[in-house]
Amino acid sequence: MRQNLKIKVKRFLRDLLITFMYKLEKSEKKSSDGEINIDYSLHSRWASVKENKKSIAFGLTSLRDLSRQGEIMLWVDQLEVFRDKDKGTGIGSYLIRQIIRDAEKLKVPVSLFVQPRGVKFEKEELTQWYARYGFKKEGGAMGKR
Repeated sequence: MRQNLKIKVKRFLRDLLITFMYKLEKSEKKSSDGEINIDYSLHSRWASVKENKKSIAFGLTSLRDLSRQGEIMLWVDQLEVFRDKDKGTGIGSYLIRQIIRDAEKLKVPVSLFVQPRGVKFEKEELTQWYARYGFKKEGGAMGKR
């Protein structure tokens, strides 16, 4: 119990620092095939105007019916923290929790393929990282219902 409280306090303080240092922008667009794309982008709050246009991390998601059986889900197409110095600071965790919160508001599951792209994790470590947020293996993908 005490350890769980420590983890929650640490996460809260880390998220507070991230929201102080960075601005999360979210944009939604409907594609021609009816999918709704929801993109998340994290920018520095304190950089110059030119620098502020550059994302330090992003998440690309879409609402779609992959099963073709009417089950809409929020599919995470990509989640990436760009700069090596920002990796391991909680920014990726912050983004995945934002995506999960939005899926919960929409009352849809979240799914993704585990694909290490430029991250410090191997595939198994990344699978374990997603599992910490409640994702479980579902066939070749991972999902959170």
